Amino acid sequence: MVFQLKEQHVDENDPFERQRRIDWWDQNILRQAKIMVIGAGALGNEALKNLALLGVGGLFIIDFDTISGSNLSRTVLFRKEDIGREKAAAAAAAIKDLALETTSKVEYFHGDMVWDLGLGAYRRMDVVLSCVDNDEARLATNRACRSVGVPWINAGILGFSGNVMIFGKEGVCYECNVTPEQIEDSRSRYDSCESVRKRFLQEEKMPTVQITSALISALQVQEAIKLLHNQQPAIGKRIAFNGLTNSYLVITLQALEDCLAHGSYEKIQEIFLSVYTSTLDDLLVAVENYLGDNAVLDLGRRFILEIRCRYCGKIIPLMRPAHRIFDDELVCSNCHKTDQTTQHTIMESFAKSSDETYVKSITRFSRSETSEEILSLTLWDLGVPPLHIFSATSSQGKHKAFELTGDCVKVLGTLAGS
Repeated sequence: MVFQLKEQHVDENDPFERQRRIDWWDQNILRQAKIMVIGAGALGNEALKNLALLGVGGLFIIDFDTISGSNLSRTVLFRKEDIGREKAAAAAAAIKDLALETTSKVEYFHGDMVWDLGLGAYRRMDVVLSCVDNDEARLATNRACRSVGVPWINAGILGFSGNVMIFGKEGVCYECNVTPEQIEDSRSRYDSCESVRKRFLQEEKMPTVQITSALISALQVQEAIKLLHNQQPAIGKRIAFNGLTNSYLVITLQALEDCLAHGSYEKIQEIFLSVYTSTLDDLLVAVENYLGDNAVLDLGRRFILEIRCRYCGKIIPLMRPAHRIFDDELVCSNCHKTDQTTQHTIMESFAKSSDETYVKSITRFSRSETSEEILSLTLWDLGVPPLHIFSATSSQGKHKAFELTGDCVKVLGTLAGS
């Protein structure tokens, strides 16, 4: 491949002078771009470093973890004194110092991207880079980006090998090619019966080395730059690299015609409500202004009212979203004190004798069928994240999508209005 160079005056004080010489390069595109980087570990550090040095103007960093000593050999942005700090916060601080674009805006979000961040954050990005190490986050990123029409690029590493997959707004998606084993892995942090969280989970640590993350991140950011410039990124392809043999393989991914991840929101109505201060009743009032009385909300969250103890059948009141409940909370205090053998005997007896509902939960909400107690809960208490996008249905069957925009500045900071 031959690059044509632009004829221009040399300004050695311009940090972007060399890249401006590429004939199709437009530094203004990078200056105005907003890129979300999910994961601030080995891959995320490299991606952020590359994007900052290239002059990308808007960066949004997401991670829920903290820095440990084992991270330091693979993370160029972290130092020994950062151990114990939030990865996203430490990465954002380092990138602000490293960024060469004088107008750059760097924001971060410390939280679980699967449950704590709404689709509205994705909707305001130009491209999303996934730098995570688990299939649950990849599948969640895929559905989030697909639902709001934002391209994303996945990167993964293992030992001396790695791969990059590029997905556009349409066509093949990550879930089209996912295996049953990956689906099982994506559910590994949840109880198999009620989909609540496992209190104690042994996380599998992948063997990695910094040179592989540097190589794979370079490919990931390269495709992002090509995508922003409309320079034929490898959309719908997987670029696989084997460091032991120094070989590359480009694989065309196959689309699944009836893939469940291919749904998207066409028109979204913004509602200026905060999930932290607004109640379910406030939201129903706002939605009914558009859809009329008795509108039904599907918030995409399972709210558990109560559940029967797994061993004795005693009712345990919970009143929390399923993703904020742990598996050891499904056993009453009395059975917690019982030895394991007796627990299984009680459980078998209860299973044979009881035909009552095992769990009582709500997934759809309406004014006529929701108690005052539930109506008075804040949206956050119901499990709704900031910038959440959800659907609602009128009594006549009309559907409409809504976004809760009241926390836009709180979440995105300086990127909210850019």
